[in-house]
Amino acid sequence: METFNLSGTKIVEIPYFSDQLVNKNGSVLIIGERHGGEGVSEAIKEKGMVNVTTTDILSVKKDSWLDKNQGEWKHIQADFAEFDESNKYDYVISVSVFEHFGFWIFDNRMANGKVQDDYCLWNHDLVGINKACKLLNNLSSKLIITLPAGPYMNYEPSGKPFLRYYDFRRQQLIKEELVKNGFIISDEKFYYSENFVDWKEVDGSINNPQNYHVYNYYTPNVIWGFTIQKNYAA
Repeated sequence: METFNLSGTKIVEIPYFSDQLVNKNGSVLIIGERHGGEGVSEAIKEKGMVNVTTTDILSVKKDSWLDKNQGEWKHIQADFAEFDESNKYDYVISVSVFEHFGFWIFDNRMANGKVQDDYCLWNHDLVGINKACKLLNNLSSKLIITLPAGPYMNYEPSGKPFLRYYDFRRQQLIKEELVKNGFIISDEKFYYSENFVDWKEVDGSINNPQNYHVYNYYTPNVIWGFTIQKNYAA
């Protein structure tokens, strides 16, 4: 499919969302994208999508792939928790983004200055997912998310956390939050790799604590991909 190289978790994350982009005229929002180069924007461009918006807490990085290739694409710099809900999209894509919400990345606070010195916003990922749900255009619109599964957390040498994993309890918390707000998970997949090169789809039993010995504690090797849509019955 791709005419560009993918590595690490992107080997499975990119196909997971790109295979669902069937309406080339649909509007697309990419959450947490400001530079490109990892395959997310490239895959969307390769699919022929033209009505594309990127958003990040920071501006587009100068001389990055996105800066050079975005063309008519639009970038909205904002704390996603405060994103304008009057904007609606047919596809909202978040590839390994929400696990950083409320934390730090390279000393940048992922909450628009709301995080004080030694405080993080632990549930800011739930805020972000709820916000993304509100941006879906109609019943056929899709919010496509990938997150690292597992029981761990990554933090910088300073002690500042920058990435939360998602064990079965937090996955269930997200699912309950979605149902409460009138949304459903219409597709769900799990991917596992021993070496970050060869990936295979596995079933939900990978979440069982007795399988935690296969999880990599310093960088995710299990990916949870899921698609959210408005609940027809709601």
